[in-house]
Amino acid sequence: MVSAFAWCFVGALALWINREWRGSRRAERFRRRYPAGPDGVIIGAEPRLFEATTGRAILLIHGYNDSPRSLEGVARRLHAAGWTVRLPLLPGHGRSLEAWDDWTADQVIAHVRAEYATLAASHQTVVIGGLSMGGALACWLAAESEPDAVVLFAPMLFVPRPMQVAVSTARLWSLVTRYLAGGGGQSILDPIAQRQQISYGCSTRRSLEALQRLANGTVVRLGFVHAPVLMLQSAHDNRLPEDQSRHAFARLGSADRTMHWVEGAGHVLTVDYGWEGLATETIAWLEGRMAARLAARAAAITGAHAIMRTTERSSASGGSAG
Repeated sequence: MVSAFAWCFVGALALWINREWRGSRRAERFRRRYPAGPDGVIIGAEPRLFEATTGRAILLIHGYNDSPRSLEGVARRLHAAGWTVRLPLLPGHGRSLEAWDDWTADQVIAHVRAEYATLAASHQTVVIGGLSMGGALACWLAAESEPDAVVLFAPMLFVPRPMQVAVSTARLWSLVTRYLAGGGGQSILDPIAQRQQISYGCSTRRSLEALQRLANGTVVRLGFVHAPVLMLQSAHDNRLPEDQSRHAFARLGSADRTMHWVEGAGHVLTVDYGWEGLATETIAWLEGRMAARLAARAAAITGAHAIMRTTERSSASGGSAG
C-alpha cells in the first residue's frame, strides 16, 4: 500500500517537474524569438496611434493571442482616408509567456473602455472595430455605449466548440503542460504574412478561461448593439463555423447590418490574402454610413428650423388678431 502510494507520488512529481522544465524552455525560446523592450512589450507589438484632424476616429482592437500588428495595414488605409486610428495593446498580450498566463477578462474590458472614452472625449465621430476576440470586445463596448458604427473582422460572437472542450478539460491537461498548442496554422494562409505576426502560438488555462468569459458575455449583449454594423467573415475560417457566425450575426440588434464573405483568406483576414480589398470595402462602407448620418442630421436641423418658423408665424398672426 505504502509502496503504491510512493510510486504514485514519484510519478506525479516527475510529471510536474517535466511540465515546469518544458514550460521554462518554451518561455526561453519565445524570449529569444521575440525580444522585448524595457517596458516588457515585444518589439513590434507596441500600441499604435495614427492621428488625423477630421474629428473622426476608430478604435481597432486586436484578437486573442495577437497584437496590434495584425491590424496595422488596415489602420494605415483608414488613416489615409482621414480617420484617426487607435490600436491598443491588450493586457497579457504582446509580452512574455508569463504575462500571457496572467490576464483576466475584467482587465481587458476595462482597458478597451478606457481607450474608447479617450477617443470619445476628443472626436465627434467614433467607430469601434475589432478582429476575432477584438470583435467580441467591440460588440461588448457597442452594447453599453453609442458608437457611430461597428466594424467586425471575423468576430468571435459565440463560444466555439474547441474552446468549450479545451476549457472543460483544462484541469486535466494543465497538470501535464502549462501551454496548450494553439493549432492555428491555417489562421493565415499567406506564409509571408504568417511569419510577420507576433503570436504566442499556445494557450494557458487562465487565458482560455478569460477568453470564454468574454465570449459568453458577448453572446448575451448582441441584441443591445444598435449602431450600424459591418461584419466581414472568411469563407475559409478555421476557427469559426459559418452557420454559427451567421446565427450570431442575425442576433445583432442593429437594423442596419451588412455581412460580407471574404474568399481566399483564413481567420486573420486583416493580414491574409486580399486584405487590401477588405480595407477598401471597410472605408467605402464607413463613408456611406457617415454621409447618411450627416444627411439625417441636416434633415433634422432643417425640420427643426421649419417648425420654429411656423411657430413664429403663428405667434405673429395671433398677436395681430388680438
